[in-house]
Amino acid sequence: MATGQYRKDIEVEKEKLESFILNKERWAVLIPGYLHHELLNENDMIWVFQGDFGVIQKAVKVKLTQTKSEVHQVFFDLEGLSDPINGDGSFEIKQNSDGSFLLIGSLSMKASGFLAGIMNPILDNFVPRLVEQLVEEMAFTVAKE
Repeated sequence: MATGQYRKDIEVEKEKLESFILNKERWAVLIPGYLHHELLNENDMIWVFQGDFGVIQKAVKVKLTQTKSEVHQVFFDLEGLSDPINGDGSFEIKQNSDGSFLLIGSLSMKASGFLAGIMNPILDNFVPRLVEQLVEEMAFTVAKE
């Protein structure tokens, strides 16, 4: 399973950061290659983005289902709708000793089916970059608001 985790220190009010990570629509648009999303209900969203998998670029459609949500963390599952790629992820906020906050993003994805042998090595490189870019964009966006 391809995994990635990225941590970013951010100086912003705790409530502002908590509100941001709890609102999926605010960070859904920040995913690299974002095309569009649809909020199905409070816990489910369809996310469509242009995936750059090195030699392959294609639109990827996934269903994000929020599995757990607390004021300082959000956990979700991903179900591939356009491709047999599934996974899970989270965003978490921790306070540093200096009063700033740490935004931690994690993501795991795995392909199945007949393309798994090709896709999983590509995901090994794609997922860590995706998490890093998304967390950086999230931190930048919430800090400038």
